[in-house]
Amino acid sequence: MSDYSFEISRLYDSVPLYATRPDVQFYVEEARSAGGNVLEIGCGTGRVLIPTARAGLTIDGVDTASGMISVCAERVASEPQAVRDRVALHESDGRHLDLRKSFRLVTAPFRVMQHQITIDDQLEFLASVKRHLGRDGRFVFDVFNPDFAALVSADGIEREDTPPTSLPDGRSFRRAARVKRVRFVEQVSEVEVIYYVTASGEPEKRFVQGFDMRWYLRDELVHLLARAGLRVRSMYGDFDRSPLADTSKEIIVVTELA
Repeated sequence: MSDYSFEISRLYDSVPLYATRPDVQFYVEEARSAGGNVLEIGCGTGRVLIPTARAGLTIDGVDTASGMISVCAERVASEPQAVRDRVALHESDGRHLDLRKSFRLVTAPFRVMQHQITIDDQLEFLASVKRHLGRDGRFVFDVFNPDFAALVSADGIEREDTPPTSLPDGRSFRRAARVKRVRFVEQVSEVEVIYYVTASGEPEKRFVQGFDMRWYLRDELVHLLARAGLRVRSMYGDFDRSPLADTSKEIIVVTELA
């Protein structure tokens, strides 16, 4: 694991946009409804995983980023023993995961499906999900509802989304983001998130996290999931379970085995 990757993973939990994201309670409620035995693919630093375990539910967390898993493990280790006992962590690519057990609920919170860029990626990922679903299990995930005006107007300019913010270790950071390019034929946005970190008496450091984001339309998701042997049970436009509409920011999907 590189120091660079670990640094970005540490900064992640201090981003206000992530800390205030209203999805945590939604996923905890889904876990309660399922009765526990949860697999979270893309658990990151434990933003959803730890509240789920605190709610008394067993959960396995998977992430492909070693930095994220390391920070998550640190956070879990600081929890009471009862919470620690409910958590298992695995470093793995979700497409190739095989834990050799089934779950009542599989989740992929906060855009994990949007990191599956090609059709082969998507089908491999969904096959992995299906491999881990119990007979009456559910798969729940969210993606953003594409804003075509924003996609068309993407200009590659950095725009600040986090003003100077204090870190627990005494440093501070600010953050900007930009869409470098939109590949419309592939339905992919090339994104960069840029962290500027300041420590007393040291020059500002710049950390860039670049990644592709694959965006989906509602009916495309229905067809893709059906091809993978999954049936859409519910679709929402927000984490308050309101209906999906043209103006919705989110597409939240609850599926079951077909």
